[in-house]
Amino acid sequence: MKVYYVVKGWSEELGIAELKALLETYGENTRELKCYTMICVADTSSLDNLYRVARRASSIREVGLLLGVDNPYEPELPFLDRALEFVDRVRWIKPSVFRYTEREAVVKYTEEVSRALSLPTSFKPASYLHLMFSEGLVFVGYPLAEQDRKSIAAHKPSARPFFRSIALPPQFSRLLVNLARVKEGDTLLDPFVGTGSILIEAGSMGIRGIGVDIDWKLALGARTNLEYYGLKNQVVILGDSTTLEYVSIDGVATDPPYGRAASTHGAELRDVYSGFILRSSRSVKRGGYIVFMSPLALEDFVDEEICRSGLVVKGKHYMYVHGGLTRMVYEVYKP
Repeated sequence: MKVYYVVKGWSEELGIAELKALLETYGENTRELKCYTMICVADTSSLDNLYRVARRASSIREVGLLLGVDNPYEPELPFLDRALEFVDRVRWIKPSVFRYTEREAVVKYTEEVSRALSLPTSFKPASYLHLMFSEGLVFVGYPLAEQDRKSIAAHKPSARPFFRSIALPPQFSRLLVNLARVKEGDTLLDPFVGTGSILIEAGSMGIRGIGVDIDWKLALGARTNLEYYGLKNQVVILGDSTTLEYVSIDGVATDPPYGRAASTHGAELRDVYSGFILRSSRSVKRGGYIVFMSPLALEDFVDEEICRSGLVVKGKHYMYVHGGLTRMVYEVYKP
C-alpha cells in the first residue's frame, strides 16, 4: 500500500531521519522510502503504523494514501480511477507547492483535475484531495491524519509550572525521543533531565521514562512538571550521570549541558561527555540507541569516545544555532 508523509520545512534532514527512525521502530521497511522536497513516499504493511507515525512525529505535518504520481507539465492523470473512489468523501482539491514547479503549471494542472473530478479548488472545512507539487512532479494523496499541534503546543516550556530558559521546545524533545527508536511501554533514559522536556514527550507517547539530574532544583522542577501533566510512568532521580549505570534500558535521549546556559557544575565538559557515553553504553540494551546533542567543537572528541565505548554512529546532524554555537544531533547504536 503506497503512502505519503509531508515533512515540515524547519529541518528536512532531521525530519527525514525522524521518519526513518519511526518506521524502523514499528518494523517497516525503509529501503523503499523515497524522499523529495518536503514529501516522502513509501509502502506500508499497516495503516496502524501510518497513524502511529502521525501521532508521534514532530516533523511530519500530514500522512495519507498516495493515489498516484504525475508530471504536471505533461499530465496523464493516472490516478483518476483511484481518486474516483474517494469523490464521495472529499469536498475540494487542495494544491500545495513545495519546490521546483512553475505557478502556471500548478494552476493548469489543478484546474484539469478539478474538471475531471467535478470538485472545486476553493477552501471548504472538509476532507480534500491533496495535490503536492515537488521537484517537477505532482503527488496526489488522500490525507488520513495530521499532526496534533495543539497537544504539542500545550507542552511548551512557558506553559509549565517550572520554567527555565534551558528547556528544550516540545518539538525538538519529541524528535530526540523518536530518534531513540523506543516503542510504547519501553523504558527511555534521560541522564540530564533538566526541566523534564524529553520525559514529558516520552510520557505523552506511552513510553516509560527515567530522568536524572545532579541539580536538586532541576530534579524537583522536572518532577513538578511531570505531575502537572499527570504523567505517572516517569521517575526522576537526583544523581550524577557520569557515574550512574542502569540495567536493560531500551534507549537514551538527552541534551547534556554545554557549560553556558546549562551548568556543568564545575566538571570539565569533556569529562561530562566521556562519563555519559561510557555509562550509557553499559546501560542500554544491545540493539538500542543513544541519542544526544553536543557542540560542534567537541565533534572529534565525541566521535573517539563513541568508538572507544564500542558504539556505532548511525547518524550525525548539524544544526546552526547562532554565530557562537552549532549543535550536533547524534544517533548512536549499540551493536
